[in-house]
Amino acid sequence: MRIAFGLLALVSVLGLVSAVVQARRGRWLKAAETVLPVLGADLLLLGGAQAKVTAFLWLGGLLILAGFAVECLSFWRTRAAEQRQQQAAG
Repeated sequence: MRIAFGLLALVSVLGLVSAVVQARRGRWLKAAETVLPVLGADLLLLGGAQAKVTAFLWLGGLLILAGFAVECLSFWRTRAAEQRQQQAAG
């Protein structure tokens, strides 16, 4: 069990550090798509599954879904910008 908590803590720290780096560069969507699933997984696993608190389970799931939604939004914005550049160039 200690190994699982250690790995979860490592993933959390690495995800948060990555989000801070992205935020400092001004990439707020990239920071949000990094930090939301990490925090959601922490709440889902530690609060929901371990402590059996239903509110944390739902909140963790919602944060993970919000992270994926931000990632989809970022993908669509990038794709639209690339299509406009291709149309302008070609």
